Amino acid sequence: MRVSGQAMTTQPRRKTNVKNKILYKIGLLCGLIPLTVGLFIFFAWWTARAYFAFDLHSFEAYGFLWTIISIPVASIGLLLLTIFLFKNYPNFLSQSILGLLLILVNIPTAYWVLLNQADLETRTYIKIYNKTKQDNVELTLKASDFEKQLGKFSDTETMVNFYYPKYIDERGGSSYPTIDRVTLIIKDKFTTRHLTLPRIDKGDCRKLYIDKEFKLLDKWE
Repeated sequence: MRVSGQAMTTQPRRKTNVKNKILYKIGLLCGLIPLTVGLFIFFAWWTARAYFAFDLHSFEAYGFLWTIISIPVASIGLLLLTIFLFKNYPNFLSQSILGLLLILVNIPTAYWVLLNQADLETRTYIKIYNKTKQDNVELTLKASDFEKQLGKFSDTETMVNFYYPKYIDERGGSSYPTIDRVTLIIKDKFTTRHLTLPRIDKGDCRKLYIDKEFKLLDKWE
């Protein structure tokens, strides 16, 4: 018994055309640029303080200005991607949702940046230079509300750290409130010394030098 076979023909799959692809590209850029530039400004500002005790004052202004610029830019991106979604629905749904999420992630990111910036601005960063001509010098910061071990460092080395200054009469309405005294405890192989830090307000960065006579200086000639 012979079975006659029929030739099977398959039609080529039709390619879905993207409508208004330029809207998608511009929308992605409107989400990506505010995110990356904003994070760069914040991390550059934070790195300068946390690792070098150097305050990039101009970056604070840049960050504020960029936040104002980013709001309308991200809004435009959200609008363009929404239009792209409706014009191509139900096609390219996953790409559209990914683009929308890229823009919406700017909101929690901005909130996280603002929270961390507010905390960083309440800190005092200090960079201490060892000019004592001695190694294994141990440092400790002490105030009425904290005691912080900074560790040991050798001659010519530096150490960066931070603390939260305590304002005693901050609620008294004074424009120049008193700051609780912060003591730097210096231990070497011979003795222990207690040096009082100069006034350093919250949000400030300061370089301090310990000379060979174990005096604390804020300038080095």
